[in-house]
Amino acid sequence: MRRDAALFSLWLLVLGLCMYYGPVARPWFEGAAGVWAAWAMALTGAAALTGSGWLWLRLPRQRRALAAGGLAVVVLGLVFLAWLQPLLIERSHLILYGVLGVLAWRMTGHWRQGCQRLVWAILLAGAVGLVDEVGQWLHPERMFDWRDVATNAAAGALAVLAARLLTPP
Repeated sequence: MRRDAALFSLWLLVLGLCMYYGPVARPWFEGAAGVWAAWAMALTGAAALTGSGWLWLRLPRQRRALAAGGLAVVVLGLVFLAWLQPLLIERSHLILYGVLGVLAWRMTGHWRQGCQRLVWAILLAGAVGLVDEVGQWLHPERMFDWRDVATNAAAGALAVLAARLLTPP
């Protein structure tokens, strides 16, 4: 419990720093530097797919078909979310809130099981996305955006679903 709570808290700190330093990082996602950021994000996605494939192989054979179908829906959902984002820096939300979703799944497993765990993990990830945007509304150089709230919540929910599909019975 302590390790999962510590990792979740550390990731909340990372998200808070991103909220504050987001405008400073923007030039790294534009122009020639944006190519490197795009490659870094693509490698992160490839690493996530590789790790998911490894976890999928560790599942019992009878669960693999269902998990494969669910993971295909997750991947298509993430691709669709990425396609909806006009700026590369906004696509980084998929990674940030995807990690948050997995950490929320791990943490909620200490006090909930089954469908309740799934719902609480999704609600937790979505609530953090909402609080992040409210914090941006309070920041003088940032703005609140409902589209970002939806993107954060959807990325977190898709990651929670993937974590659920890849959790052994």
